[in-house]
Amino acid sequence: MLPAGQTDAQLLRTWLDTKFAAGLGIRTSTRAQYALEAHRLLWYAHALGRPLASWQVADANGYLRFLADPPAHAVGDGRARQDSPAWRPLRGPLSEASRRQTAVIVGGMFDWLVQVQALRVNPFQAVPRKRTATGPGSQRRLLEAAQVAAVFDAIEARPAPTLWAQLHKARDRALLALLFQTGLRASEVAALTWPDFERQRGKAGGFWTVRIRHAKGGDDQLVPCDNVMGELARFRLLVGLSPEPKPTDTMAVIPAIAGGRQRAAPLTDPLALQRKLARPVRTRQGIYTIVREAFGEAAAKLEAAGCADDAASLRAASTHWLRHAHATHLLRAGVSVTDVQRSLRHRDINTTRRYTHEALEDVARAVAGKLPGAAPSGAAAPVGSNVPGEN
Repeated sequence: MLPAGQTDAQLLRTWLDTKFAAGLGIRTSTRAQYALEAHRLLWYAHALGRPLASWQVADANGYLRFLADPPAHAVGDGRARQDSPAWRPLRGPLSEASRRQTAVIVGGMFDWLVQVQALRVNPFQAVPRKRTATGPGSQRRLLEAAQVAAVFDAIEARPAPTLWAQLHKARDRALLALLFQTGLRASEVAALTWPDFERQRGKAGGFWTVRIRHAKGGDDQLVPCDNVMGELARFRLLVGLSPEPKPTDTMAVIPAIAGGRQRAAPLTDPLALQRKLARPVRTRQGIYTIVREAFGEAAAKLEAAGCADDAASLRAASTHWLRHAHATHLLRAGVSVTDVQRSLRHRDINTTRRYTHEALEDVARAVAGKLPGAAPSGAAAPVGSNVPGEN
């Protein structure tokens, strides 16, 4: 039980401290997401003038509507720190999936406050949640191969009269390739360093892996990454590095490319350039912003070409759609579900089976005509035929 009289800010700080101190192996990106949700909730409660202890189901529903359609004064560019008066909780409307995630996190926070007797009820407990299908083939938020290719084409079509513009293009191509070719999460890409890329020995020769440190569950995980090494080599050669990663490389894997003075300064040698590119894009949101910009460019070109459906998919997509596309296209190419499971690092193979969109059709075609008495689709069985099981 917590001491009486604590403010909302003190309650949420205690919740965060308790959750992070529980020894559950919570990753840095997850901590940042929980802290962001807490700050958003506080901002809204303060703007509403209703302390959390007085919230009812209507307030919880109102908060989710606010996230879906925020007023202009609640939207910022993300540059201000969370402790600054200029900070705003949103950069734009949240997607339905993001709002569901918020409801889960904030609902868990209210559950904890009820458990420690700081509040009497959890207003999110009665908020209806949309049920989503979870069986084989249920994952539909993905990009088709042509849509992914359109994003690469849009990046490549950018004018690049200067070295900095060329670096920007190569950096963005490398990021898109990392997400699509490896299936890594945005937060995992943001945490990568060049020593995480490791050459392994195999029976059929060497192969590359990337080490995901403190992955979901707390342990390090290795992910095969041969498919992306060519794109990374292209970027590395542009800045004067060797094609293959080395543990001594100091340039960021996905560097933040600033403007102004940094770009105006003369590039005297490759080492000076690499030092300028040592600061990484550190957050999932930073990765998301780069990818969404590329998605928008591709969508505009597709709209101009009359491909409205493909453009709409790209405008709705997030970085995680590339992970879904990675899994789906591997399965379509005939890679086994168990191998895709290991690539995505799913503990439960049923999670991977959500990407088996063609599974039922494949089974239907595989068994068609293989048993005695089978008739082609749409054809009537011969008169007098004796089909087992039919009376």
